[in-house]
Amino acid sequence: GKVPPHNIEAARAIKEGMGEDFSEAVMKKKSGAAAGLCVWVINIIMYYDVVVTVEPKRQALKEAEETLAAANTKLAEVKALVKELDDKLAVLIRENEKATAEKEAV
Repeated sequence: GKVPPHNIEAARAIKEGMGEDFSEAVMKKKSGAAAGLCVWVINIIMYYDVVVTVEPKRQALKEAEETLAAANTKLAEVKALVKELDDKLAVLIRENEKATAEKEAV
């Protein structure tokens, strides 16, 4: 599950309050378990900071990709319409050329 932000900030305050004493090396002198817990807390704080930074960027990327997909769909529709109109124009040009040739032949 998610760790509530206030818990991360409380852990950060303790870590920063202890300064250099909040490290694996210092804790290892007191207790192996404390050293392991210290490393875990440091890593959780770093992970949280990365997630807080990266998650909004992931969301923005997802929205940008959705916008791009919608724009590409619209572009394909417009290209299809242009092709259809070009085909109709080609038919009209041929009919006009044929009519002009018949008129000149008379």
